[in-house]
Amino acid sequence: MTLVIKKIDEKKLREFKAEAIKRGLTLSEAINQAIDLWLSNTKGEDFEVEKERELNNKVFEELKDRLPKDKYIAIAKGKFLGAYDSLEDVSKALRGLEVKQAIVVKIDKDLPREGEWLTGSMLQ
Repeated sequence: MTLVIKKIDEKKLREFKAEAIKRGLTLSEAINQAIDLWLSNTKGEDFEVEKERELNNKVFEELKDRLPKDKYIAIAKGKFLGAYDSLEDVSKALRGLEVKQAIVVKIDKDLPREGEWLTGSMLQ
């Protein structure tokens, strides 16, 4: 297959070619290895995020009937982190935990305790 790629950083490409030669690889072999490595890392991250999401949802389901109303609830890394008065407080609690996925929800006193809750990811 012939592939034309535009707008590649020339310095990075020269370094990549030099490294391929050092390893005794053709450029196409080195690119294939780089693609394989990138794809395997991406799949690993997706798996970790999904695993954390499942743990967080399980904790939420176990606690949902006992969670305080009118507070922001934070669940991450498969643990109930706490009930907070503001999103800023939630952000402080999550900062530094290397969270891949979290459930942050405010349980309003007017909302029923049953039903499906939305989850969201918080990026630092």
